[in-house]
Amino acid sequence: MVVSTVFGKIISIFIIMIFGVICYRVGIIDNYTKEKLSRLSTLVVNPLLIFTSFQMDYDTSLLKNMIILFVLAVLSFALSIVLAHFLLREKEGYDLAVEKFSVIYNNCGFIGIPLGYALFGSIGVIYATVFVATFHIFCWTHGIMLLDKEGFQLKKLINPCLIAVAAGIICFILQLKLPGNIAFAMDSIADMNTPLAMLLSGAIMAQLDFKKALTKGRLFLPALLRLIVSPAIFCLILRFLPLDEQMRTVAAMTAACPSGAMTITMAIMYHHDDHYATELFTVTTLLSMVTIPLCMIIAG
Repeated sequence: MVVSTVFGKIISIFIIMIFGVICYRVGIIDNYTKEKLSRLSTLVVNPLLIFTSFQMDYDTSLLKNMIILFVLAVLSFALSIVLAHFLLREKEGYDLAVEKFSVIYNNCGFIGIPLGYALFGSIGVIYATVFVATFHIFCWTHGIMLLDKEGFQLKKLINPCLIAVAAGIICFILQLKLPGNIAFAMDSIADMNTPLAMLLSGAIMAQLDFKKALTKGRLFLPALLRLIVSPAIFCLILRFLPLDEQMRTVAAMTAACPSGAMTITMAIMYHHDDHYATELFTVTTLLSMVTIPLCMIIAG
């Protein structure tokens, strides 16, 4: 039942992405608009969604579940790092750092959070947020070392999403609630997360030459590691752990998300092959429509 629901939500998300493709094709969204909307999503909408999700009554069991999910998230990213390190090798014409980044750092924010919200409401967002927070910790440490010759810098860990997580947890534990009018305004902005993120993903996909991308046999190796191998191993582990359905479902689908849009922005920022990053993002995003439900079946 849950798998069929997730499949239905994924279809809905892809429909929104198609609108993003159309908007780019007809010029409603151009490269300038896309950059601005991306910053709006990353710096404002997503952090507000994360923060407002913690505006609920304190529950010790919920805090315990979040700690368990954090450990599982660390395991998921560590597993992907090991697989990418040992199974990907340098090949002429292909950016190895971008390949490794695409395998390790998935779209848990743009896809995991919307799916979590669609299935379980605020609880689903909180559970997915644990993976997003872990993503940012790994991305701005290991990810930076992977792409940037200058290596890790502590100041790069300070970003809106992690600030939102920290502020949200503090308010949750101390039971600090926002006034009604402010809460409504912030919730209204947070509700933009799914449509905005998917429209942007569609606009990115619209720039790709699919025929050319699909002729690159090498591309399917990192795609296989990202969509099948890493999440399948992780979901197999989940199958034998005593987790409730909500935790298991969110953990499985978040770990099974396709390569993140962050792969593209990071490739641009650190002067790597952003076109190849776009190809990996697009192909894995399309294939994930099938692979996410399959991984959830493995998780049980």
